Amino acid sequence: MSLEQEKITACEHAKALLNNNSLFIDRVTSLSYIGNRIYGQCWETEFHVFGLIASEADHLPLEKVRQFCSQDFLEKSDKEVSELIGLYSQDIGNACRAILSKFSNV
Repeated sequence: MSLEQEKITACEHAKALLNNNSLFIDRVTSLSYIGNRIYGQCWETEFHVFGLIASEADHLPLEKVRQFCSQDFLEKSDKEVSELIGLYSQDIGNACRAILSKFSNV
């Protein structure tokens, strides 16, 4: 994916996260990877919080593997995702707005 396409995808994920928390783990993980590809590493950039959450949530299932998980595991995972959202919601909103401000003109 080109650098321009990475920025467009980052804006798409940022807009989606500002609107709702669907596909939260997938979007956070993707934004962490995009930050790494744009900057070499996401730390100390507008993608920092996504790297932090992705590292805390690396044991939680992405959408494509949820079908293979037990109901009990999914319930525990969803509870943990809700806790992460509550803990980081303000930082996520700020980071999403920073991404849109910086890259939405691409």
